[in-house]
Amino acid sequence: MDSDFLWHSIGGGAIIAAALTLARLLLDYGLRGGERRVEQDERRRSQQRDAEARLEHRRLERCDLELHAERAHAAALEHELLRLEQAYEVLKAQAASRSADDAHRLPS
Repeated sequence: MDSDFLWHSIGGGAIIAAALTLARLLLDYGLRGGERRVEQDERRRSQQRDAEARLEHRRLERCDLELHAERAHAAALEHELLRLEQAYEVLKAQAASRSADDAHRLPS
């Protein structure tokens, strides 16, 4: 067997193997790049959903605080109304009593 033929055969096979390996690497890189983009998009969407959920949670907390403040204000107003109604009843009773006293003092 001729040594030149042997080296040419081995060299040709190595070139083909290298070309196939390079093609496989490029194909893998392209597929992985697509997978990475999909993963990055999914990660971005997940982060967006998390951010929206945190924002909604803050809104709900703020609404809850506002609700408690409004309830406390309403309770204070109801208490003030009750106090004023009681004061009104006392004044009305005092006025009625004075009217009755004045009626007794007047000569008939």
